[in-house]
Amino acid sequence: MHYPTRRPLPTLEDRIVAHLAKAPATRSQLCEALDTSRTNLGRALTTLLDEGSVTPVRTNAPGRGRPTQLLTLNSSAAHCVGLNVTRTSCAGVMLSRAGTVLAAVHIVSPASPSLQLSLEQTCEALAASAARQGIDTSTVRAVGVGVPIPMGRNARLSSDAYPTMEELSELTRRWWDPLPIVDNTVRMAALAEALWGAGADTSSFIYLRLSGGVGGCVVSDFRLVGGAGGLAGELGHMTVGANDSPCACGKRGCLETLASVPALCERAGVRDVAELRAVVLSGDPRARQALDRAAQAVGYVLGSAALLINPRAIIVAGEVVDAFPSLRTDIAASMYKELLPVMEWDIDVVGAALGPLGAAQASAYIAAHPFEEDGAAAHHPEEGSPREAGPSSSMEARSDHGGRP
Repeated sequence: MHYPTRRPLPTLEDRIVAHLAKAPATRSQLCEALDTSRTNLGRALTTLLDEGSVTPVRTNAPGRGRPTQLLTLNSSAAHCVGLNVTRTSCAGVMLSRAGTVLAAVHIVSPASPSLQLSLEQTCEALAASAARQGIDTSTVRAVGVGVPIPMGRNARLSSDAYPTMEELSELTRRWWDPLPIVDNTVRMAALAEALWGAGADTSSFIYLRLSGGVGGCVVSDFRLVGGAGGLAGELGHMTVGANDSPCACGKRGCLETLASVPALCERAGVRDVAELRAVVLSGDPRARQALDRAAQAVGYVLGSAALLINPRAIIVAGEVVDAFPSLRTDIAASMYKELLPVMEWDIDVVGAALGPLGAAQASAYIAAHPFEEDGAAAHHPEEGSPREAGPSSSMEARSDHGGRP
């Protein structure tokens, strides 16, 4: 799936919701304020009333005549849910039809090592938060899920390594009925940055996350692109010279074996990022060497990618960058060494502006908005459908063609 990173023009339903967010209104007032016919307004209101996003309130009119019907926004009605699971944390949000965050949870370092159990833990926490606040979840019309799973059309994954789309769907539907739209965690984080964060209004950028793994993706011409098979931007698995470390992907020498949190901690002889930061600040040569080598490797990979697509910016994110903000400068210096010296380059290397909750909101966004289906990165399990995967794959290969719930 290729996602546009510019917000689409608001639909009539969107405009009605925005107007009612300010104050209740009658149908006549809405027609006048939105400059639309009563017929068009009626069609749009039917959708919003059926969703439960808008509620009619009858008031007694003075004297003769029919009672006036005021329409008001149902502020306690949840419209969509977004969930995002990484190797180090989980996040979930529940949004109203107007896009307001009604409930949110962020769980750092989930206790469960299983993706499914981590997702289950997030669903439970989000549902409990909504219940405490009296949020109506019967109105949920869309669910989006970001997971750390390769989402390419031809991804061949061991059946015991990742859950199927059907298994993820069965899990989320224990709380919310809509079939979930599922995409990759890193892509959701990049989309959030493109819509609301460090990449807003930027036509092209590379997003790279240094976390439990190393993941990347590309925005080109205001589109988060997936490539022919949905795997564009897998920079964490580019081979870096003079490195023969085995990678979980099956290759050797991947960037992930140098610049991920587990790789850095192993090379520095520490348990976690907090310890890594402490030993680096104390001047430990082993830790500093590991960090310097990671910065050089990341810069080399980004420089090679920049020669290919000439982005306006590089957005680097993740726990490694959060712990060492100055790493951006080292990465930029290494990257510029790979660029053509006879040309002038204007590529900003910046940190991400949003965290896990932003990625969860992007998951909700793709579920609640229709997109042209011209790729195969996003997956929508079809109810009652059999598994359709290759001999070594557990992934459902179908894509979503639905519109706004």
